[in-house]
Amino acid sequence: MRRSLKINHHQFETGKPSPKLNATGILLAGGKSSRMKRDKAFLEFEGKSLAERSIGVLEAVFSEVLISSNKPELFAAFDLPVIKDETQNRGPLEGLFQGLKAARYDEVFFVACDMPFLNQKLIRYLAAWIPYYDIVVPKLESGVHPLHAFYHRRCLSAIKNNLEAGFLKIMDIYSSCTVKFVTEAELTGFSDIKNVFCNVNTPKEWADVNKRLDC
Repeated sequence: MRRSLKINHHQFETGKPSPKLNATGILLAGGKSSRMKRDKAFLEFEGKSLAERSIGVLEAVFSEVLISSNKPELFAAFDLPVIKDETQNRGPLEGLFQGLKAARYDEVFFVACDMPFLNQKLIRYLAAWIPYYDIVVPKLESGVHPLHAFYHRRCLSAIKNNLEAGFLKIMDIYSSCTVKFVTEAELTGFSDIKNVFCNVNTPKEWADVNKRLDC
């Protein structure tokens, strides 16, 4: 079934409001922002913080939205559940683990808080694959984007095993799961792909975003 499955991106471009997915969207906001020197989630772009912009997109797409952060007080204004790490210093993989455990739905979309140009239609396109795979992740010429991807609750055992073994890279779990790599060629129907997957880590990258330059 997986080999013959084809999903047409045009079905996500009807122009009509789409119902929310019975899935969970989680904003990963637990990073230290060490290179940016300030919390990336609260960088302001076009009058809104990156967190506010991303949460707005997630709330338009998903029936449940959560935030992953060890500083819940910073996100009190959003009136959303905030999931904390149970074990510190295990990076985004710990965020995935706690998020999957806390989510009400089996299918969960995780996205880093430093991506200013999230695209609702593209997220819905990725979601169409998740019933058939444990992980659905974009793979562009620039690389794989594991923090703009869907993970099914079936991944929990693989994540738990890796955390306990000290293997903290997210992509280390992929060999233990069924994975759909959505290629750049499959995403050509969506405009401005480079900006959609742009993330900001340094003041220079942030300056480039504000100039509407490609990252």
